Amino acid sequence: MADALDGTLSIQDLRAGYGSLDILNGVDLAVPQGQFVALMGPNGAGKSALLKTLYGMTTIKGGSISWHGKEIAGLSSRAVLGEGISFVPQGRCNFPVMTVDENLQMAAYTLRDARVKLERDYVYDLFPILKTRRNTLAGNMSGGEQQLLEVAMAVLQRPRILLVDEPSVGLSPTAIGIVFDELLRINAAGQTILLVEQNTKKAMQVAQRAVILRLGRVIWDGKPSEITHDELGELFLTGKMRGEAHAPH
Repeated sequence: MADALDGTLSIQDLRAGYGSLDILNGVDLAVPQGQFVALMGPNGAGKSALLKTLYGMTTIKGGSISWHGKEIAGLSSRAVLGEGISFVPQGRCNFPVMTVDENLQMAAYTLRDARVKLERDYVYDLFPILKTRRNTLAGNMSGGEQQLLEVAMAVLQRPRILLVDEPSVGLSPTAIGIVFDELLRINAAGQTILLVEQNTKKAMQVAQRAVILRLGRVIWDGKPSEITHDELGELFLTGKMRGEAHAPH
């Protein structure tokens, strides 16, 4: 496991869960600045639990989370946000009876008044489609537009890493394409992204790196081009591939 470096998220032997229920059973993972990493695996593998643990939403039983050389395991979600880590949870988490502009205003609750307009304009530059909808009620937008709004609400904080949990859930193929195109675009601008996604085909298309979890551990870590969909399915089912296993790095 690599030592924690400036600009790197370094997770070592991380064990966590919900109360007495253990979900993560010794996760090792390092994410360099600027990388787009997809976390994949069967249901119950610990993918979403890993994001929630990074965001201070589970009970940590052991191990470490080093962020830019600082230990952040056990911090509250608000403290984690203050360290530059934003989380886009699964499902609709906007305010449907508020406009896009008002939703972004709500997301800016940690910012000083002088910065709110500046950051809102920054988000509109990143997501032009939201600028055209700024006076539209969030609940009246399409599922894809609402998902973009939720990403924008997280990006407004100018995070150094963006945690995104299952953004394609409930979306049409067209909307999924729009959301992933936008994630690719902000990653190209330097945004580090740690993505959980069950749509493995789409995740493998956009991510620079695939990390597969099973039973709360990393069982494969590499470039998407290094594994076939058949091998991916085999790992999901059995935790192994035919021949020599690809060691996580």
